[in-house]
Amino acid sequence: MSDHSSSDLEAQPLKRTKTSSGAKSLPDHISYKTLAEKFPRLKEYLTETKTIDFQNPDAVRTLNQAILRVYFDLDVYLPANSLCPTVANRLHYLEWIRSSILVDFPPSQSISGMDIGCGASCIYPLLGVQVLNCSFVGTDINSESIACAQKNVAANHMQSKIRLFLNSDQNVTLPLDAEGFPSNEADADGSVFTFSMCNPPFYKSQDERQQLARFKARLPSLDTNGKDEELYAEGGEEGFLTRMIDESVKLGKHIKWYSTMVGKKSTLLLLKAHLRQSQAKHIREGTLIQGKTTRWVLAWTFLEQTRFITNPISSTQENTYILFKDIMSDLKISIEAKDAEHMRFVCQAREKTWTRQWRRQQKRNEHTQQESQQIVLQFMAIIKEVEPHMHQIELFLEPGYPSNLLMSLFNHLSRRI
Repeated sequence: MSDHSSSDLEAQPLKRTKTSSGAKSLPDHISYKTLAEKFPRLKEYLTETKTIDFQNPDAVRTLNQAILRVYFDLDVYLPANSLCPTVANRLHYLEWIRSSILVDFPPSQSISGMDIGCGASCIYPLLGVQVLNCSFVGTDINSESIACAQKNVAANHMQSKIRLFLNSDQNVTLPLDAEGFPSNEADADGSVFTFSMCNPPFYKSQDERQQLARFKARLPSLDTNGKDEELYAEGGEEGFLTRMIDESVKLGKHIKWYSTMVGKKSTLLLLKAHLRQSQAKHIREGTLIQGKTTRWVLAWTFLEQTRFITNPISSTQENTYILFKDIMSDLKISIEAKDAEHMRFVCQAREKTWTRQWRRQQKRNEHTQQESQQIVLQFMAIIKEVEPHMHQIELFLEPGYPSNLLMSLFNHLSRRI
């Protein structure tokens, strides 16, 4: 997916894609009877029709525990007084992160995420380690939730991958500057996290929640039964997420991509308008549909574009590589194999040989014969098959180098192929 400037990506329902090698996921259909055979505690909640009563909190908690255990090898305690996360819904959000955000980064780059409001279940970090193969920092403002989340992390032996932080300031959603926050080492761009994610409080108050439930002519789903701070926030989700956007403006590039789930379409429209005013460089959105429930994902960044993709080339992989190598050689750009089997290469330019300025200087003989020792641009190139006998070249900017320089090189490359 190519990047779009401050215009939004079209919101589309998530299409389930093949997971990366070794990544775990859910089947298209789950048989509760078969699931109960693998997780016996679920048997007592099966009805005569081999389903469960979704108005029974214990049944739904046990179902989600069964799904986590059977399909993801996760043992998760879900306390009765906290949100009971719907696994499929959470998984869809993580898969959207993978397909819409992480594609901006080369496969070799380490990925780190931040979960705002991890809750007692710590569901996003636990699933994220499995699905995205990344590390996580989870935050929460409730000490009881953090304590339970810590037990869930330990029960699954993920202490080296997941760190937790009790946020003592309820007015701050992104506590990266808080004392004791377990931040990562900043990369060359100044970023400490690849992405952040959040399942925000949806309601302003219990009255609003009950009014919405009556409007929908049904009881609130179990997914919205939990502690007050998990359900309610000043100004509801609009107020909570507006404050998050304002904080992200101040933090800027500390997080490469900020993201959140959004419960109401009206909120989504307001937040997008606020992001445009906040000078976000790029905005992306997606639609997550689970049963009768629709949620949206909104993501934004203050970084320039870092990934560029050529149009498909009708050629074999080997011939596409030869074409690319010859162009790079002509431009005096070095190529070193990072992973030759998967056609991944690290490229370095010591002169801006593809630019008009360089060519003008060349005509005036302003270049010395000695090659510059300073690297002016470094990027990763990947040659990827998009369909049989069709390949594309993807360029990924390495941190610390200017995006506009890679863009100009990409435009030059595109013209020549």
